[in-house]
Amino acid sequence: MPKIVDHEARRQELYAVAAALIANGGMEAATIRDIAQASGYSKGVVEHYFENKDELISGALAWVNQQYEQRVEKVTAGFSGLEALRKRMKATLPLDKTVRNEWKVRLVFWSLAGIHPELRKAQEQRFQKALDFFERDIADAIRMGEISSEENSADRARRLLNMTTGISTAALHNLSLYNKTFLLQEIDYLIDRVVNN
Repeated sequence: MPKIVDHEARRQELYAVAAALIANGGMEAATIRDIAQASGYSKGVVEHYFENKDELISGALAWVNQQYEQRVEKVTAGFSGLEALRKRMKATLPLDKTVRNEWKVRLVFWSLAGIHPELRKAQEQRFQKALDFFERDIADAIRMGEISSEENSADRARRLLNMTTGISTAALHNLSLYNKTFLLQEIDYLIDRVVNN
């Protein structure tokens, strides 16, 4: 009797392999042949799941973001307002190797999204999804009386997400300066600016 293949599980496995290769060597390290070798599957099996390079990197990024979303959902469970926001931001920063690798994959994708309209559209949707979560935390903080309602939550969320993205990408280039202590202090500073704005 032939073995039943869970195609979605295999696709996710290949996305994870592609993400690891991209994080460690960029797109050049994530050829179909490299993914086949790293995954233990044949080149033909890998080609069955990826029509082209754009699909490969989009899938790797989707896998990375799924890992991020699951991590954030876990750490923010039972929290709201500023505490949820702080935990969300902390889970976003590249404080360990896993999250640094996530950011490396994002940067590769973003460089392609800057010149490919379809990838750019997908990135806009991902950014909006992240923005919605930040905005929800801030709106909760306003309702809870933790911060004033003088500035709307959407503007605050956009600034915080942009700043979190900025310090996260900077940390990839200078680990000695942007270390864990520094990054956590930056979170406190940014949230303080939101509270006292």
